[in-house]
Amino acid sequence: MRTQIELITPIITEGVRHLDDVKPLERADLSVSHTLIQQGPASIESEFDEALSVPDTIRKAIDAERRGANAIIIDCMGDPGLQACREAVTVPVLGPCQTALHTAGLLGHGFAFVTVLERLRSLVGKLVAAYGLKDSYASFRAVDIPVLDISHDLASLSAALAREAIAAVRDDHADVIVLGCTGFLGCAGAIRKALLSQGLDVPVIDPIPLAVHMADALVKTGLSHSKLTYPPPGRKALQGYSFPEFSPVASH
Repeated sequence: MRTQIELITPIITEGVRHLDDVKPLERADLSVSHTLIQQGPASIESEFDEALSVPDTIRKAIDAERRGANAIIIDCMGDPGLQACREAVTVPVLGPCQTALHTAGLLGHGFAFVTVLERLRSLVGKLVAAYGLKDSYASFRAVDIPVLDISHDLASLSAALAREAIAAVRDDHADVIVLGCTGFLGCAGAIRKALLSQGLDVPVIDPIPLAVHMADALVKTGLSHSKLTYPPPGRKALQGYSFPEFSPVASH
């Protein structure tokens, strides 16, 4: 069975994600396509940004399922629109944050979330609580590099992430590192190497590769989210949004 995964990047900035980024994850039976939203923020660094990104993320998820996608991944560690997309489509929809955090629980007892900006501390704490993982949350650490600046100097970024990861293990007693931005794709190897050089043998979770392989596993085992938890939206009047799938059926 061939799996087609749609990666939806819920921002409008072109060039932040390229298909070349995920090409190494593809196989003969697994392919990944990609889309950006057209209406929303340039980057997601706040609850405000997340809220603006959700409507078109839902639209892209519906469109992806119609085009034949077997699974959908929302390319942001805030998992914006995750629950709503699960209501709107029937194929599996994965949030890289939820996937990474629950996997961290399989690999250790306490994870550190290492991300871009300190201002995200509250947002991440809310996600951890919502996913029922407060008891496994060792610490939050940030490198204070805005999302749109991540690609400017990958060597410096990796070094900063490694410093925070080492401190999280030594000072916060974390035994798993979760990279807290999907823009950190490809940095995990350097961070893992830096940890090992300090005698710290802990796993480093790169969220996008993990989400891709998890989505593939769900598809190949015939699993998707429960429609008791995520029932389709009811049909009602919607002003300012184009969702004919959920608008009232015209009477004749």
